[in-house]
Amino acid sequence: IAHANDGGGSIRIPAACCGLVGLKPTRGRFVDGEMARTLPVRIVSEGVVTRSVRDTAHFFAGAERYQASRKLPAVGLVEGPGNRRLRVGLVMDSITGSPTCAETRATVEQTIALLESLGHRVEPMPLPVKASFVDDFSDYWGFLAFMVSRFGSHTFGKGFDATQLDGLSKGLAERFRRRGWRAPLVMLRLQRTWQQYAKAMRDYDVVLSPVLAHVTPELGYLNPSVPFDELFQRMMDYVSFTPMNNASGSPAISLPMGVSVKGLPIAVQFSSAHGDERTLLELAFEIEQARPWRRITD
Repeated sequence: IAHANDGGGSIRIPAACCGLVGLKPTRGRFVDGEMARTLPVRIVSEGVVTRSVRDTAHFFAGAERYQASRKLPAVGLVEGPGNRRLRVGLVMDSITGSPTCAETRATVEQTIALLESLGHRVEPMPLPVKASFVDDFSDYWGFLAFMVSRFGSHTFGKGFDATQLDGLSKGLAERFRRRGWRAPLVMLRLQRTWQQYAKAMRDYDVVLSPVLAHVTPELGYLNPSVPFDELFQRMMDYVSFTPMNNASGSPAISLPMGVSVKGLPIAVQFSSAHGDERTLLELAFEIEQARPWRRITD
């Protein structure tokens, strides 16, 4: 078990690349860090990555015993599959319009076949967010980088040196400087994302999608030393499914459901309504039992 936090996919994406289980909790499920609590749009959640559904379930139960949310239904200790057959909405193509690669698409299709064999119903659904979401979320990332570059010493101490920020942070901050006039409406739209997501979820219990648009790239593909414009486009093409759950505050879990031709894990994501981590864990237990995945220790 290892700590992770998620402001755009950083629980689910490392889990996807490493063949682990990664569940991003509902916004407000657990204690947030001081910085996360002050954000105009609270996109960051604390959690863990684990090798099994069991270990993630025990973390959630243990963290809940430490401090349970008063605003969300309790998750409790989930110990196995649920009995309810689910309505599963399918989102195969990303919010950025980037095509999902053939290997990832095949893994999602294999997962669909497994779900249907278990009695769940899967059908395509519209994207749970509006087309403006991509620009809004990338502008918000830029806003965060800009705030760090300008006011980092207030957060990190007098020794903070903005000149030492990596190329990605500097590029995002500069991008925000050019587009900062959009910030008020960007914040407003992102704060309303949960309403769009909740409306989309009325007809579904969970949403199935890839975690990432293509298989794990070689080391260095997202290196901050890559020229910013090229790196930014790579990020938009690659990290194109996970951010909607950060903005909406909804829970989402990454499960390792396939292996690429190079032997690397390929994951799918399930997300659910606010506060419904229990359904995700029950479904994850059912999938893990029906088709156990390769473990690091195997």
